[in-house]
Amino acid sequence: MRHLIMASVVALMTTVGMAAAQGTREIDRSGVDRAAWEFAQELNTADAFQAYLEAFPRGVFRDEAQAQLFALRPDLKPAPEPEPERPRTSLVLVNPLQETCTVCPRVVRVPGGDTALGSDQGGAEGPRTNQTIAAFEIAAAEITVGDMRAFEASTGTRTGRSCFVWTAEGRLRSRDGAYWGAPGFDVTDDHPAACINWDEAMGYIDWLNTQDARGGWRLASEAEFEYAARGTLDQQYPWPGGLSAICERVNGAGAESRFRHRNNACDDGTEAPVPAGVFPVNPYGLSHMIGNLWEWTADCWNGSHRGATADGAARTGGTCSSRVLRGGSWDDPPENLRVSYRVGIPKTRRQANVGFRVARDQAPGG
Repeated sequence: MRHLIMASVVALMTTVGMAAAQGTREIDRSGVDRAAWEFAQELNTADAFQAYLEAFPRGVFRDEAQAQLFALRPDLKPAPEPEPERPRTSLVLVNPLQETCTVCPRVVRVPGGDTALGSDQGGAEGPRTNQTIAAFEIAAAEITVGDMRAFEASTGTRTGRSCFVWTAEGRLRSRDGAYWGAPGFDVTDDHPAACINWDEAMGYIDWLNTQDARGGWRLASEAEFEYAARGTLDQQYPWPGGLSAICERVNGAGAESRFRHRNNACDDGTEAPVPAGVFPVNPYGLSHMIGNLWEWTADCWNGSHRGATADGAARTGGTCSSRVLRGGSWDDPPENLRVSYRVGIPKTRRQANVGFRVARDQAPGG
């Protein structure tokens, strides 16, 4: 458990660094120190406090962390000072081919393990199905407007220029001219790309594989997506504090929203998706797996998990003209932001609340 908590701390540092490189915030190590300390306090375990001390051996809250650790584990001695230049480990990987593949995303290695897909709620979310997921890699964030711009410039192709967007009255209506660069709200190159249908996402992936000598890029299966979104917590709202902490953790429909189903307890000041790093990453270092944008998965739509594969592979049978969306979006209420919630829409449909991220099998020997 401690190595997963340690990875969360380092992933948080990496995400802040990415955001600073994109001009969204200054790199503030003291701020990362405080965020890591607050995360350890939320978990309130010996492993959490020990992970904080390993990540920040001279941290602002070192004395408090040691006191909490020894109160929980009196048998432990103070952690020794780290050797100079001691390498840190992290689940967040810089792509090994980053020097030659300038368009490849930063990925996170998700360790394999046993899990249970879905929920006991029934309907489309049931039955809960035991699975064993192999380790895999998944992009730390959604594909961005800048990524799509590079794709179109490189290939000379254009995605469709019509998309279902929200009207002022809160109705989803098709609008000619709407696309990932003008999805009905202001975006920069750092924003996640919406208004992309499943076939267009697959076209992007085909192109990405031509840019990377290793290749293997694909969409995650819905089982992989749910497994990664759960992180280390097997609960419907997979972060410390659960539903009561949703406002701090997820970009959903808050008080600022035009929608009747809005959650008035939250107000993040924006009625649109946000760039990576605005909301906290999950324990694997993944940004916005819940909320922000619905994300395409590889699976054909099936109305339940009956017949789901034991290894979590994508389902290739069913209604394949529709594909599974996971994660919920900026316009959704808390009910739709549960980790097991799922919907299916026609794969040719573009919506201002739907995007995607890429994944691939773990590298041999990884």
